[in-house]
Amino acid sequence: MTDSGFDTLLIGASFFGYVLEIKAALEARGRRVRWAEDRPATDVKTRALVRLHPALVASQTEAYFRPLIEEARRNPVTEVLVIKGEACSVEMLNELRKACPKARFTLYYWDSYRNMPGNSHEKVDVFDRAFSFDPIDCDHDKRLHFRPLFYLDRFRTLPNLELDVDVLFLGTVHTDRYRVLKRIEEELPKDLRFVQILYYPSKKLFQVRRVLDPRMWGARRREFIFEPIAGGTVNNLFARTRIAVDIERSVQSGFTIRTIEMLGASKKLITTNPRVTRADFYDANNIAVINRWSPQLDEAFLREPYRPVAPAILDRYSLSGWLDEVLPS
Repeated sequence: MTDSGFDTLLIGASFFGYVLEIKAALEARGRRVRWAEDRPATDVKTRALVRLHPALVASQTEAYFRPLIEEARRNPVTEVLVIKGEACSVEMLNELRKACPKARFTLYYWDSYRNMPGNSHEKVDVFDRAFSFDPIDCDHDKRLHFRPLFYLDRFRTLPNLELDVDVLFLGTVHTDRYRVLKRIEEELPKDLRFVQILYYPSKKLFQVRRVLDPRMWGARRREFIFEPIAGGTVNNLFARTRIAVDIERSVQSGFTIRTIEMLGASKKLITTNPRVTRADFYDANNIAVINRWSPQLDEAFLREPYRPVAPAILDRYSLSGWLDEVLPS
């Protein structure tokens, strides 16, 4: 987009393309959107420094954000949406507010405080409204409004394919996910087909981690992929699947995007997140909560078909429903 004519500034990490889907949805609503990453670079080193030692990349971060602030100053910005804003300092955000005096400022955290930079609490007061997907953070910080994630429209309109995958895990193998998956594999009846597509973003880091992290001991390189799968392939995989597996980070209590995607896709879910039992979409017939240390799976749950949920629930958790709540007209 050129340096003129945008009325909406969207700042957020590309993160498997979700923020670009938000951008497209806003444009479909008539907004003229300028999108920018929330970090000066997306390589592994910069991402780690931004989270763990932001002072070491402070000059790089300022050099990245200052031109963006000046660009915003020259445009009729009425809406600023920051998603996570990992590298955004409080000072930079305040400067952005001064540059866009007529804009409504909205913050959305799709991560938990425990998994973000230490100054994340301080950013909330810069914004007119702030949301988080993490219910524990919302309980402890009353400035935050609880709003779970969303599913993209393509999950509600998956192709009608033969259901030849009984159980599927597709995702990034962080923290203890590999070990939990192996425990689940041991518990599943042998006649069920369990497909595991394990993504790791760096071959070099994978080689290091499989040696240093006991949770990855026994992991074999041939089990993993190191490039994201195309969206069309993902759609077809879930279209062929009866039950998906979700393993949340232990430092988070929010529902993962996979949880919400399976709601949109009308697929059953096995999850390690006990908080899902409090959700308005929870149905024990459709969602099984397991213990990550000693998973037990009910035979009836594994065999019975999905029970449809109310259309109003599906609408609320769509991307359109998310925008209606986070950026109301």
